[in-house]
Amino acid sequence: MMDEANLGDPPSTANVVVHPSSVVPGIPAFLFDVPTGWVIDEAPSALCVIRRPRDDDGFWPNILVRHDKVPREVDFRRAAITTWAKLRKLYPSASDQGERIVRFENNVVYMRGVNLDDGNGRALAQTQAMFFAPVKEGGRVVDFFQIIGTCERNSDVQSHMDDVAALVASFRFV
Repeated sequence: MMDEANLGDPPSTANVVVHPSSVVPGIPAFLFDVPTGWVIDEAPSALCVIRRPRDDDGFWPNILVRHDKVPREVDFRRAAITTWAKLRKLYPSASDQGERIVRFENNVVYMRGVNLDDGNGRALAQTQAMFFAPVKEGGRVVDFFQIIGTCERNSDVQSHMDDVAALVASFRFV
């Protein structure tokens, strides 16, 4: 039998935090269509990766879905400048292949094409899509999403980029 004197005081719940909650919100719920023939998987530093089921000569064509919370004042211009600076730091060979703002129903998306060398002599092409989740009143941050599709430049780049665009077009917050 346990001695009640050794039980001590019950733990305080005054500092308990639950995630997700109104105090610590989670990532907004979303859905998207996985392109035909692709599979969904886990990846470091990403919510998920959508990839081809087989590699192309040692490289896996992929589409990363990433999320960050950023200050509310961040807009497409600032996001584009910041992400470009980070990319150029990692891949000095990166070259901008064009950018534009696209509307997919209620989702406004900044899209950019990029060519780069992965540092191991592999020439890659990327389609980068960036957008913000709908915001609620108040708050100092906004949910920032990036969808980054990468394939080798010697592969069927147009087909890959079409799949990335289709995934971005199907993305919906729920």
